[in-house]
Amino acid sequence: GSSLATIERECAAISLEMMQSNQLHSLVWCMNHHAMIMALNGKQGRDPFAVYKNGSINNYHDALAYAETTGRRRLVRAIYSNRLVEAFFFGRYSEAMDMAEKYRNESEISMPIEHVLNSFLEGLTAFHLARSESCSRWMELGENSIHSFRSWAVHSAWNFDNKLFLLEAESYFCHGQYDKAEEKYQSAIESSRLHRFVHEEGLACELFGSFCKTRGKLSKHIELMARARDCYKKWEAYGLLEKDCFKNCDTSCDSIIPGLSIGNEKGDSPP
Repeated sequence: GSSLATIERECAAISLEMMQSNQLHSLVWCMNHHAMIMALNGKQGRDPFAVYKNGSINNYHDALAYAETTGRRRLVRAIYSNRLVEAFFFGRYSEAMDMAEKYRNESEISMPIEHVLNSFLEGLTAFHLARSESCSRWMELGENSIHSFRSWAVHSAWNFDNKLFLLEAESYFCHGQYDKAEEKYQSAIESSRLHRFVHEEGLACELFGSFCKTRGKLSKHIELMARARDCYKKWEAYGLLEKDCFKNCDTSCDSIIPGLSIGNEKGDSPP
């Protein structure tokens, strides 16, 4: 949940330092991460690869080719991981799953922070694809992510509870257990807020809002999307605010009391 603007400035400074000291491997790693951050905070007009003056690495495809040919497997995984994050948050779910599977095929037996994030996003992506494609394989991948987070949450509820609740909400949504899904979405929002994961609070609100739209609860959908938008603003992820789902979200939810009450609200229109 750290400010993306702060991270972007740090990436730019580190890239310049790596360029000046001719540390190509570290430079490529940083440029790739920088590109993902700039996409999220809406600065696609600037080119993070331009710092590398010889022009042989101009985009993430070039970065991946460099990592492959030099045998830098950790760099390969980092590139897949960053591409997964970007694709997921912008709703490019087929691309996100492709990156998740490539990362998983590369991954070592360990649990770096990127593996936790990738497992979370892969699970959410799988549940989305399961609803659109009715494929049992996607459900299996999603449930595998839930199993992982249940075991991890035992050791650190602070870091993992909100992610587990959101995965469970999406699973219940897929299974048509809508009351349980609503409870889990609410728990995910509250846990993210209490633990100050503003980006994941925004994500939980966005996915809950999408659920409510599907269920015909249009006023709740608008309310949740406004809250998601405000969370993404706090995260300084201005690129995400250009998504279509936020185009009709004109009201701020700064005054909404944290912890939206769902109760037994009926849909605004038939589902």
